[in-house]
Amino acid sequence: MTHAPLKGLKVLDLSSGPAAGLATMILGDFGAHVSRVEDPDFAELNHQNASKMWLRGKQISEEAPVDLARDCDVLVISKPNGHPEISFETTSANNSGIIYAEVTAFGDLLPEASDIPISEPIVAAKMGRMHAMSSITSEPGPKYSAVQVATHASAHNLVAGILAALFERARSGLGQRVSTSIVHGLMPYDQPGSLMLQVAPPPPPRPRGGKPPLGAGMPTLNYHPVQCKDGRWLQLGNLLPHLFVNFMKATELDHLIDEVANNQEMVRDAILSKMQERTADEWMAHFIADGGVAGHPYQTAEDALDDPDMIDNGHVVELEGVKQLGPFANLTGTPAEIGGKRDDKDKWPLVTPQASENTDAPLSGIKVVELATIIASPLGASFLSDLGARVIKVETIGGDPFRAMGGGYGALRCNQGKESIGVDLKSSEGQSLVHELIRDADIVIHNFRPGVPERLAIDYKTLSAINPELIYVSANGYGPFGPGALRPSTHPIPGAAMGGAGYQAGGVPTDSLLDNEGLRAASKRLMRANEVNPDPNTAVVVFSSAMMGLMARETTGHGQQIFVDMFAANAYANFDDFVTFDGKIQRPALDAALRGPTPLSRIYACQNDTWIYLGIQRKTDWEKFCQHTDSSLLDRFPRALASIDADLSIALSALFQTQDADIWEEQLLGANIGCVRADQHNLSEAFFAECREHSPLMTRVQHATLGDYYRHQPMVNFSRSQLSVDAAIPGGHHSRELAIEAGLSHNQVDEFFERGLLWSE
Repeated sequence: MTHAPLKGLKVLDLSSGPAAGLATMILGDFGAHVSRVEDPDFAELNHQNASKMWLRGKQISEEAPVDLARDCDVLVISKPNGHPEISFETTSANNSGIIYAEVTAFGDLLPEASDIPISEPIVAAKMGRMHAMSSITSEPGPKYSAVQVATHASAHNLVAGILAALFERARSGLGQRVSTSIVHGLMPYDQPGSLMLQVAPPPPPRPRGGKPPLGAGMPTLNYHPVQCKDGRWLQLGNLLPHLFVNFMKATELDHLIDEVANNQEMVRDAILSKMQERTADEWMAHFIADGGVAGHPYQTAEDALDDPDMIDNGHVVELEGVKQLGPFANLTGTPAEIGGKRDDKDKWPLVTPQASENTDAPLSGIKVVELATIIASPLGASFLSDLGARVIKVETIGGDPFRAMGGGYGALRCNQGKESIGVDLKSSEGQSLVHELIRDADIVIHNFRPGVPERLAIDYKTLSAINPELIYVSANGYGPFGPGALRPSTHPIPGAAMGGAGYQAGGVPTDSLLDNEGLRAASKRLMRANEVNPDPNTAVVVFSSAMMGLMARETTGHGQQIFVDMFAANAYANFDDFVTFDGKIQRPALDAALRGPTPLSRIYACQNDTWIYLGIQRKTDWEKFCQHTDSSLLDRFPRALASIDADLSIALSALFQTQDADIWEEQLLGANIGCVRADQHNLSEAFFAECREHSPLMTRVQHATLGDYYRHQPMVNFSRSQLSVDAAIPGGHHSRELAIEAGLSHNQVDEFFERGLLWSE
């Protein structure tokens, strides 16, 4: 292959802040020429440590945006902004092929907040993500959500949406508007609560009073945080039964396996005690040598920049004295080229045809074969389905193990809009059948550990010989090249290793060895802070990397192997602290009650046991806030937004306690000030409230056994391409039809079912 996949693509970046900034950074990393016009009205959104990363490779332009828009392929803008003259209507009138990509805070959900600068905490508070974290500590009220998962997801939604629109433009000859929001970026993290609220009865109320059982609220033994001899903590992630057995054998506690069912707390105490016999490094060396134990040390984001798996897989680069995240995925045939000036005279190789009024979904005609289980890769494949791709899920006999977990609701969330075939991939007949399905596929996605695809004859070498133009996305825990390459991983591992869980918990207690009671309290807090976001964090990267591979094939004519891993994906979700340089202002820690990092980004108690979140990013917004509340605070705006001013926090606490949170929100949000109630509902309840006709977030579909239910809308909207989404499917629902499509006769299909080579739920 001769060039980066986006070489010659001209991108005009009119955005401020990380959501769109990360998206245009990724486009630039893979060859696009990105011209950036500074927006003085919102420049303060770029006054963050990580802006040194998301502004990399971009060329500052002094030309008028209207003039630049006439000659670009993609225009990326965040709203609100200081460019009122730039709209899709005006730019497309002068450039019919332009892809006009916009990101907002709330989309169409909250029109009264359309003029508030994009801020994930504002959206997280309003949508209930902060209220969902109430249980991390025993203090009442919501807790600040520290990991900016929705910003991360929105960035990848923008990338995927832009690439999908470019792919479609090469067929229709026309550009269009692509839009997403931070609210849409929260969709992957509703896992699968809003669905359960529709079809399952609510749990019984918890009894009040009395002493809770010893193990109440504790982590499962499979997913336990544990402290080691040197005070450091490891996070275990042995979800499946065989992984837990591996752990118990590795720690010489396998004689207690049979006691788990009847005496779990005794086994817990034994595990906690045993782990304090060796240092964290000693245990990790032992687990790596074993190869079958999922575990990793708790780290900060800065620590993770030196993690061997991050370095060996090419996830860390240094540019102009700034150590930072490298490419979001490893496209082996068209790798990223980070840094350096792009030549704006390069020509985009895809010829735009004569315009036609095509309204098909952007990925109409694209075929994806998914060979994956649990959450990250299946969820990522479902996002491709939302954009019109045909996705065929290949399941083992008996189905994806996720179907049997948690009542199967999570599996419903991950398998929407797909077809499913159950095949014995360990058999030569099953392998041949799957090979036929892949012969004309565009994309294959799998999440097996290295070595397994070779045993199942679904490795890249085998499949690319069958289909040379295949885009082969391999997603696993650690990446293929570091010490963790062959090791298992589940969501708590990258949550702890990439810095998110420790920051969300308010820190990891490493000063001294804790006693049994202290270990239980600390592990409970750490595990509750280690939320189930690493799988969705990875899913959006699977989504965008598959789209980048598709665009690379369009521009080079070749398929390739792409590596995605949970470490890099979750590093991107912790982007705000994944940089280090001389003079860096350290990210402020959350306060003891986890209300927030600074006085201007914090949850405050109000009257009537209600809670408000205040989020101010610009001095002009602080001035408006003071005009509407207390003008004596006007001179208290901190020199740096990361400043911690205890006196200001006290003053604001007293102020907010004078009124109910609903009154504060009505008064301040109506004046375009970032201030919203934070305790009305959790995230799933917020989406459940949108289960209605004409909702911008949810839409009604029909399931084979559940009947009608509401599922999430696609995370990206298109102005011309029409999207149509569908419900989830039972396991093996299309086994017969797909086997016949692969060349089997009806009699052969019957025989395969009789022999256990095919399966249907």
